[in-house]
Amino acid sequence: MQSAERPAPQADRERLTLSTRLAFSMQGFVAAAMVVLVAVYMGKFYVDVVLLPAGLYAIAIAAGRALDAITDPMMGYLSDHTRSRWGRRKPWILLGVVGNAVAFYLMLTPSAELSVSAVMWWFLCCYVTSFLFVTAVAVPRTALAAELTLDATHRARLFGTLALFVGLGTVVGAMAPVVIGSPPPGMTGSNLFLGLTNDPRYKMELQAAAYVIGYLLLNFWFLFKIKERKEFAGRGETPFVPGVRRALRNKPFRIMFVSHVLTAIPVAIPAMLMPFFVQYVLKASPFWTAILIVAYLSSGVLCLPLWMKLVGRVGKLPVWLLNAFIGVTGGISLFFVGEGDQMTVLFIELYVGMQSQVWLFLGGAMHADVIDYDELHTGKRREAQFSSLWSIIPKFALIPGAAIPLAVLGGVGYVPNQDQSPEVLLTMRVLFALVPAAFNSVGAAIMWWYPLSEKNHRKIREGVARHAEGLDALDPITGKTLKPIQHRSVNEETAWYLDFFSARELAGYVAKGTPPLLGATLWTLGCGALCVGFVLLAWTRIEGFDADPGLLPTLSIVAAGLSLTGVIFHLLRIKSARKFAESPVDKNVVESHLRDL
Repeated sequence: MQSAERPAPQADRERLTLSTRLAFSMQGFVAAAMVVLVAVYMGKFYVDVVLLPAGLYAIAIAAGRALDAITDPMMGYLSDHTRSRWGRRKPWILLGVVGNAVAFYLMLTPSAELSVSAVMWWFLCCYVTSFLFVTAVAVPRTALAAELTLDATHRARLFGTLALFVGLGTVVGAMAPVVIGSPPPGMTGSNLFLGLTNDPRYKMELQAAAYVIGYLLLNFWFLFKIKERKEFAGRGETPFVPGVRRALRNKPFRIMFVSHVLTAIPVAIPAMLMPFFVQYVLKASPFWTAILIVAYLSSGVLCLPLWMKLVGRVGKLPVWLLNAFIGVTGGISLFFVGEGDQMTVLFIELYVGMQSQVWLFLGGAMHADVIDYDELHTGKRREAQFSSLWSIIPKFALIPGAAIPLAVLGGVGYVPNQDQSPEVLLTMRVLFALVPAAFNSVGAAIMWWYPLSEKNHRKIREGVARHAEGLDALDPITGKTLKPIQHRSVNEETAWYLDFFSARELAGYVAKGTPPLLGATLWTLGCGALCVGFVLLAWTRIEGFDADPGLLPTLSIVAAGLSLTGVIFHLLRIKSARKFAESPVDKNVVESHLRDL
């Protein structure tokens, strides 16, 4: 029997048991149902039932998402630097789970007595709070997933199991709003429907309560069952600004990040617009909203084992590109349907849905591979920092995917619960079908250049092992030889310090002796001025809470949020820039650092 003091063999440490995979993945079932309720049904609930103007709803969505560009990386930094008896990930997950449960329930149960302006503020506060707590859950949990095992096969099984439960959860989330009501005309007596209520407000309250209970129970089991790996503690501790710079210098991550932002948008747009498309373009019963979404999601769940097997045969990238092709061709087909074409749309959704669940599985596995590549260059395991940047992707997608389409519809004359003008219908068809297809095409073109194949990943892991032995290693992507961290020309502490500044700022210091303080100060002031300007622009375009303000305020809020991110990022550089001005680093050292970039 193995001694308690003797470490487990490498193969045993990287193996994940079925109970571990289930504990990690089952919480995704309820979380996915909650996401469907928010992404598909909440928009129409607030616009057509609560009667919040579409443009104001879009502004609230944009305001909530505009903060994510800074909150997610900060959460990654905090998680990597947390020290507690329960680990560095689980305390944040517990805080986020409890907080999100409360905010989610309040967001979906606004009082009918609230005025339009009060509804706007209620939704904005609940939405922002909910997603702040979601960040506290998602970033550490994604980091924990990458840490649970370094074995590619067990990683694939973990993310495959998670994708399966997420897929099942999305199906339940799509059907629940219909099933809890009474059957539509022609289906009287069906056992599929519970007939609890057809009151849209009470429907939301029932679902919110049920999901919150399940969400808490499954996440508490997750926290009890999943154990953090103590040997990884401290391996991701890096300064915030240099950590972000180094992540963005990671070529596979840059390509994957941009491409995945673009390809996440086609998921968000049809999800938000599906109830509108069914009612106004197909002129069908709301029951068809659930049928089409279930067809889309069920197809993805059924095809998931096929995609997992195909990844094992041909690799991740070819499967990714094939799924992008399905998304493009299916999206274009939806543009040509019209009134009464429900069955045609059903078959198209079954086709397009084949790729609906593969992104979680592929994205998680590829994200973990990118972290391994970063370890080859930095010697750090920065799961949370990369996970924070990775988690921004669906939130970036939510801005154009949810906020902007509704703002566009409001701008062209959308009127709740009435027949729409030809201009509104055409806009709805373009947004629902052609815009996602275009984004998928561009995303696939970018991803074509993704260099981290399975063969390269094996060489990366070999290189990490060589560095651990104090030996040089080959970067299989660039072909360059990388010395171990302790043998490089610039010591590790100095290298991380110099990464507070851009390559251009450091080159300017070498050439002209200009310290980076001026640049950091100007960037901070410039981003601050832009943030204030965009906020004022948005405010001047909102004439009141009873009128739709159109698209411009939404775009302005998005730009203000990104500018605020710039302010905070450059503010964090000021202290180091002052230190540099007082005690400059030798120019020869800076030149050596620039050569290593």
